[in-house]
Formats: sequence, C-alpha cells, structure tokens
Amino acid sequence: MKSNVRAKLETMYIDRATKNVYDAETGEMRKEIDESVKLNSATVWSGEPNPKYKWTKYEWLFLPLSWFILFGGIFWMIALKEVTYLYIFAVLLLLIGIYCIFFRNHHKKKKRMKYSYEITETDITIILTKGRNVKVRQLPLENLKYVGYSLRKNSVGTLYFNFPNNYKDLFTLIFANSGLLKFDEQIFAFFEISDADDLVEQLKARFGDTVIFEKL
Repeated sequence: MKSNVRAKLETMYIDRATKNVYDAETGEMRKEIDESVKLNSATVWSGEPNPKYKWTKYEWLFLPLSWFILFGGIFWMIALKEVTYLYIFAVLLLLIGIYCIFFRNHHKKKKRMKYSYEITETDITIILTKGRNVKVRQLPLENLKYVGYSLRKNSVGTLYFNFPNNYKDLFTLIFANSGLLKFDEQIFAFFEISDADDLVEQLKARFGDTVIFEKL
C-alpha cells in the first residue's frame, strides 16, 4: 500500500541537516518537517474523513451551545439601547452564533478534505495539507495505550487515540470536530472514516490486551 506521506512528498527531497523540504516544482526549500517522519515505514492502513458525515457523537452537544450564543447576542442587542462596549460584544456574539449555525459545517467540510490518515508499521499518522504546506503528525504505536471509538450503523466512525483520558476531556470532545480554531489538531483522532469497525478489529487483533479499547 502506498504511503500518503510518500505520495505527497514524492516530488521533493528532505535535507535532514536543516529539516527543510525541497520542492522540485518550484525549486525552493519551502517547509520544515519533523525528522521523526518515517517515509520508509510500510503502510498497513490508509483512509480519509468521509465528507458525507459532518457530526460526531459528542458534537451534537455543540448545537444547543450555538443557539444559546445566537439568542444571547440577540437578547443583549435588544436590551442595550446605547452603543457601548457591551453592545459591540453582543454583536460579536450574534455573528459567532450565525457562523456556528449556518456556515460552520461548510468550513469544516472544506477542512476535512485536507486531511488524510494512515497507520504504518511504526506510527499512527495524520497528514494535513494546507496549500503548498504538508503538516505531518505522528503517534508512535509503542506509545498507544488507549483507543476510544464511536461507530454508526453503517460502519462509519471516529477513533480517538490516547484520548479521552477522563471526564474533563468532554469539553475538547465537543469542540474537536467543530471546525473551529485548532481543536482538532490538539488530539490524535481519525474523524468519520469508512469501515471504522474493521479498523478497530484490526487494531484489537494486533495489540490484544496491551491496549484498552472502549466504545464511547
């Protein structure tokens, strides 16, 4: 199976001394890359988010929060008759609420299309392509201790690696797939992948009792 990392970097070479990448198309050194990226590791699984599914299990908790922000902004705009700092804050709340309810899913779908995932013999790898930049994040399999996962009836699902650790991570779970800021880049997760149940079974067969698996 061809590595997604190698596929994205096959037209480049890496200067290990400076950790810069040479782009053969532009003739420039244009990107820093972590030396831990193992381009020679064999890929045992690869995939990407399914664009048809925008909502993870915990993200439904984000919906009432969005309406609360929207109506909070409307309430304070009506309550405050004069243009003050609080009125400006109310306008900001209103705009945030409108974005979260009507535009967020479109932004999140575009962002999800920039992600690809793979599991090699040594690492769990998340690749994020932003324009000409390729950001690679890796979690060594030797450090994997816990896999939380949620599945749909059609086998589409989300896998969280070494996360969540406790109930305090519920806040991050709500925002992780919201498309806002960089919450999704703070954790290792494969969002809404097809055949997630098969991947879970593969990981269970590989790690046995050395890794805890929990359905969320």
